[in-house]
Amino acid sequence: MRIIPSEISSSTRSQAERSVFAALKAIVDSQSVALHSVHLPRHRTKRVGEIDFVVITPDLLLVIEVKGGRVSQQQGKWYYGRAGHEDGPKESPFAQASSGMHEFDQRLGSLVGNLRDLGVASGYLVITPDVDLDRTTEFEPEQYLGRKAYDGGRGLEQGIARATRFWLGRNRWARTPVPSLLRQKMLDAIRPDFDLVPNLQSRLTDLDVAFERLTNEQMDRLDELDSNPRLIWTGGAGTGKTFLAAEAARRKSAAGKVLFTCASDTLTRHMSRILANEVITVLPFDRLDEVRNRTFDHLIVDEAQDLMTFDSLSVLEELVSGGLERGRWIFMLDQNNQVLAPAAYDPQAWEYLCTLGSVYGPMKRNCRNTVQIVKQVQIYTGADLGVASAGEGEPARFVYPQDARGEADLLDAYVNSLVQQDVSLRDITVLSASGNWETSSARLSRRASKIQRFTDIVGTERTRQRLTWSSIDDFKGHESHIVCLIDLEPEHLEGRLDALYVAWTRARAQLWVSCPPGTRKAMTSLAQAYIKATVA
Repeated sequence: MRIIPSEISSSTRSQAERSVFAALKAIVDSQSVALHSVHLPRHRTKRVGEIDFVVITPDLLLVIEVKGGRVSQQQGKWYYGRAGHEDGPKESPFAQASSGMHEFDQRLGSLVGNLRDLGVASGYLVITPDVDLDRTTEFEPEQYLGRKAYDGGRGLEQGIARATRFWLGRNRWARTPVPSLLRQKMLDAIRPDFDLVPNLQSRLTDLDVAFERLTNEQMDRLDELDSNPRLIWTGGAGTGKTFLAAEAARRKSAAGKVLFTCASDTLTRHMSRILANEVITVLPFDRLDEVRNRTFDHLIVDEAQDLMTFDSLSVLEELVSGGLERGRWIFMLDQNNQVLAPAAYDPQAWEYLCTLGSVYGPMKRNCRNTVQIVKQVQIYTGADLGVASAGEGEPARFVYPQDARGEADLLDAYVNSLVQQDVSLRDITVLSASGNWETSSARLSRRASKIQRFTDIVGTERTRQRLTWSSIDDFKGHESHIVCLIDLEPEHLEGRLDALYVAWTRARAQLWVSCPPGTRKAMTSLAQAYIKATVA
């Protein structure tokens, strides 16, 4: 049976859920789909509800509640866990499954149509893999699978079949089989609303966790992990490659040791905090000699365009079990950099890698940048960022100072206007095209003494309510709600469109660009050249 996600997260501590996950995956059934850990954003009695498993079959929408370990009932109250450390009192697992089923039916029905009107029946099944509960009036035998019947997972398929017959008997209005198009519609409705991955910015700031839905395109990429041992995912900035790389590393960590690497030291420092797991090793490429004598079960390379040479590939070859030819690996690649920075990219190395793995892309759904930012980048660089799905925003703002002092004053004025609109300073990043703090106009800012250097705080918990300053290279792979680009001179635009591309695509919501006199003319020439090329 297909299951989403295809590999259970290393954060799932319940051995009972892990057992059911494996048992569902082992069932030979090409038509049914199971989803693990489905969140309910609304619940009548809880702030947030969660269903252990939802199984969409041709006959039934089945909710599965799993209770592992010790289960006890005392004076009508239910307790879970070992003696002396019980979790409870709580409602019974059958009441939990029933309420979860009804809430889920209502939520799904609001998205695809009333399930009864569509002829879709639903039901629930409670599983206690480690114990057998005595029969009570609270449940029928078909609604329950205890230790003996579950039999380590071998009895799960039969238990689902028995529960299906029971619930169809209770819902004689059901029309089976449910059409495949309707089943797909239900799946599409569930995935974007309930399969959530932490937003990269929320991890960076360690504030209240905000969640960003993965698009169906990205979910399809994650579903490919099971069937393709060697994957190459391509896409422009903002298409979710680093989201996917992080989630792939988590899922692969359940099946062996993982090495996550890229060329950027700051990105690996950030990812080390996100991927805190004893079986995941995160290192920048230039420190891989630290694991020279080790081999890993899975290799994940982010920002792979920066390492697309035969020398780099030979280093990676030695670190993955089976090598690049037979090993298990994922390379994340931004195809725009092949055009914008050809000197850092060997097309023959790329062609060689393509013979070893399955190439998917370019991914077309940009989930970081607003429509205005995507258009702005395209006008000046010609880069394909895909279709913007982050929504509408404000146009990029350009200012034209006469010197460094004027640039600092304009920066201060813009930041002050953001603060007056209740924007947090930690959501604003100042990127320097020169990358030199000693000569940066930011040192002339009235806030200079309180600006924090990105390289000092990335991967730590020391972020404060302050502006962050970074070079463009150090901020590659990261993002910020608002980006202010300074220290931009005409020479930065000569043969270095990749720097402009990287800087502008870091902005999620607002882009502010300072252009001194010579830079303004160079920028205008870039835009005119692009328009001329597209018309021709």
